[in-house]
Amino acid sequence: MAAQENIVDVNFACASAASTGTSRSRQSRHRSRNLSAHSGGSFCGSTDFFMHDVDISRNHGHGTVPVPGRESHTADLAEFDRYVKIMSEADRLEQDLQWDDDEEESSVEEESGGEESEDHEGANRTAAAAAAAPYVPKHRSQPQDVPIGMNIDMNGDAEGAEKGMGETKISNEHGEFGGSIGLDERPSMLNDTSERKQDDANQTRRLSQASEITQKSVLSQKTQYPFNSAFWTYVRSILSNAKPVGFGELPNPNATALKSPDDASKFLSKVIAIGPLNPIQPAVIAKEGGFDEDEVLAELFYGTLVGLVAMRFSPECIQCGSAVMDTDMLGRVPGKALCAGCNAPNKIESMDKIKVMFLLNSDVLYILAENYACTPSAESMSVTSVFAAVPANSTGSGYSYFVGTGEGSQIAPALEPGRYRMHCPVAKTDNYLVIKRKASDKDKAVHLHMKISDLVYSHKKGKKKAELEAPHGKIRFDIFPDTRSFFVLWVQKNTDDKTLMHLPEDERSPYTSAAKVIHHPIFNALFQDNQVVSVQKNIFLSVSNVVLVFTDIVDSTKLYASLGDGPAFKLVRKHFQVLFGAFTRNGGRVVKTIGDAVMASFTTGKAALSAVSEAMILMPTIGRRPDNNNYVEIRVGIHSGQATVVPLNGVNDYFGQTANIAARVQSAAKASECFVTEAVLATQDARDAYKEITGPGASFKLTPLTELMLKGVDGKVHARGFRWLLRSRRASDISTSGTSFASNYMERRVNRTYSLRMSAQSIDSVGEDDADTRDALLKSSPVSHRGDRRGSTLGAHIEEG
Repeated sequence: MAAQENIVDVNFACASAASTGTSRSRQSRHRSRNLSAHSGGSFCGSTDFFMHDVDISRNHGHGTVPVPGRESHTADLAEFDRYVKIMSEADRLEQDLQWDDDEEESSVEEESGGEESEDHEGANRTAAAAAAAPYVPKHRSQPQDVPIGMNIDMNGDAEGAEKGMGETKISNEHGEFGGSIGLDERPSMLNDTSERKQDDANQTRRLSQASEITQKSVLSQKTQYPFNSAFWTYVRSILSNAKPVGFGELPNPNATALKSPDDASKFLSKVIAIGPLNPIQPAVIAKEGGFDEDEVLAELFYGTLVGLVAMRFSPECIQCGSAVMDTDMLGRVPGKALCAGCNAPNKIESMDKIKVMFLLNSDVLYILAENYACTPSAESMSVTSVFAAVPANSTGSGYSYFVGTGEGSQIAPALEPGRYRMHCPVAKTDNYLVIKRKASDKDKAVHLHMKISDLVYSHKKGKKKAELEAPHGKIRFDIFPDTRSFFVLWVQKNTDDKTLMHLPEDERSPYTSAAKVIHHPIFNALFQDNQVVSVQKNIFLSVSNVVLVFTDIVDSTKLYASLGDGPAFKLVRKHFQVLFGAFTRNGGRVVKTIGDAVMASFTTGKAALSAVSEAMILMPTIGRRPDNNNYVEIRVGIHSGQATVVPLNGVNDYFGQTANIAARVQSAAKASECFVTEAVLATQDARDAYKEITGPGASFKLTPLTELMLKGVDGKVHARGFRWLLRSRRASDISTSGTSFASNYMERRVNRTYSLRMSAQSIDSVGEDDADTRDALLKSSPVSHRGDRRGSTLGAHIEEG
């Protein structure tokens, strides 16, 4: 190491003396914001479910309070273990019901004249209970056993089906829901024994399938996201790398500690090792640790609830790929912003481009940093001459790094003559370094005394970047992190901003978007009331592709007319329970209800198809309609596309043509039928799910491709469909459309066969001597028209279907 250096006083002509105060003032504002956001206010309304000794007043992030004597980028594993213990002991089995029907004293049937039955307290819960929203964790000494659903008693088996006597009774703890699900649903005209046996056996199988899904759904409620100790063990293994490596502070803020290449390497290695936790990117840590992303999100949401982590919404910069800014509330994301790291202007219009990240509590992981680090591109690193990490401390004392002073002391070779760019997105500095000539062997190291507060560059004020000059390329950098922020000594050849700061899409890490997070059941259970988008002037957040599902009860008007509003709505609420349970279990989000209709959203077509098929199978578990003794049936429409996210009635709603088409497609469907547009089936996963639902042995029948002319929609919308085979038979289902005819063809054929058979028997019963009567019967009989119908348009539809 050089015994003597030339001291160069650098004149920061463009640096304001007030810059230090500006930076510290900004830091103070950040600190104040964080303390208010995480002291039990904005989104910690459910902290009473956990122990009250959790200190959530200081969460890691911008403006972390400096701790004297503690080295930056270090972890307190004991504190981490304390938080994890709290989470492991919290009760995640309690369920927060969307509808509290089970506490009512009477069922739908009791109010409409049905008979009471034996109480089934303690019986197996069924899927109508799965209608409960995702559970909210509650801390109780003795969890209560609350009756939350209905019991399916399967009395029908193969033998009973053959006898036509098998049935399934639907009951809850208050009594049976009027009537039973008879296994003989075919018209009475169907007399063929083999067909009856096959039909009854199929219906028994489908009802058994409903029972299976019912039991699985109840189990999934209690185990959907149990405490994942493996995930937190993995996090702890990364956190264990955050140990002190000799970058302590000095009491004198003007003093510096000399750092060797080995020191610099150790600290940089530590920064990289704990990178997955600073910040926590759910998609990245799930991939690297081999975890399911949804499970990781669930753990982090619960971690947010107890204060172990803080959830942040950060738009991705179009240039550097880092966070443009960050906020703890989705509604605080601005419509426009300059990137805090690279100064690129960003127009924030898509929820797909808003990262959801998590920061560990500063008591657990202590990092002094003003901003997030960015990932340098391969092209940017190719023009990099010096790259060294410099931690901050509580006193602002400095660290010395040498360039060009020899192998044993230097962190990089001497800089060649030229103009260089010194840019640090974390400390928000951006300046130039000019090297006048090439260093000779006799030259001593030039001493550059740099306070970070003098280098902070405010893009908003439009000031020119500071320019530092050195006579040659042998330099001792004395760096004073007086802004209490981590700093990167990053010296690059001066070139255009795109080369230095642009991170190509193929080099960017995956991230979890806000569009995905708002569909997570735990997020919705804990935070959806507070995490709602805001309306920006002339700027609206959108999603590039969302799968929207609309459902509606068939003949609901008649239901209300025959039962009255109160009793009818009780049955409607049971139907809501089934839908909500099926949707949330399959990754969907219930957006709103419109009367007895439901609007839900999904991130994938596969998830939407799985949810709808499950809901249709489970719908009979709520019982029959007292007005017509049919099952409650729904019609469903699914469409996908771009949509605008708007705040309506306190929730994140969707607006636009995609929502309009989805609603119109639902209106075109028949009872127990789901129409799916080709936009939904554009992905292979969705097509595979559709084939599985309608394949051999499935509970659904494929309906052919249909061209829909929808009101308010230009051109034709192509949709395919599927229909539940155990649906109720109703005259209103008969339609002249190809799709509807295909759905009812078998029933019509049975009825016509019966008519032909009865006509033939009537003619044969007339004596040979009564010629006039026989002629009259022949003229009126459908037998005489069979030849004409073979060549009719109707016959063509039958052949096509």
